[in-house]
Amino acid sequence: MEEFCKATIVLGDSKITVEGSASFVQAQIEKFAGTQRGVATIDDAGVSNGGSAQPWTEKQLVADKRPRGHHEIVAVLAFALAESGTKEFTDEDIRRAYIRAGVRPPKHVSQALRDAKNKFDYIATGSKRGSYRLSNHGDSLIRFDLPRSVE
Repeated sequence: MEEFCKATIVLGDSKITVEGSASFVQAQIEKFAGTQRGVATIDDAGVSNGGSAQPWTEKQLVADKRPRGHHEIVAVLAFALAESGTKEFTDEDIRRAYIRAGVRPPKHVSQALRDAKNKFDYIATGSKRGSYRLSNHGDSLIRFDLPRSVE
């Protein structure tokens, strides 16, 4: 017989309590941890699973999502910037994010941004000239479609 477990998942201001078998609770924790980086769970004894409120780093995100091509890398880095609180960014912010991620930036970052915007709709123009933001389509790509399943 499986052990009965209880876990509390904290998402921003909300708390979700999951009760049930150990495998069910673990599956729910993994489900929420896959969509939200700042998930911490606490069992009945008050022991945390080590979930961090810190957003993913660019290097972790690129390694986890395995983007193909600069247009997807730009989307992943834009997602990382958005999660860390920078909703709008410039081409220089993306260049710095490439370097932090340990990925060689393209010769013309502005062209990679234009391709991600015009060809793939992963990013959109920001409120100021020369600024960009992650589009809803780009956010969905990062959260749900990457990494791609083995083909």
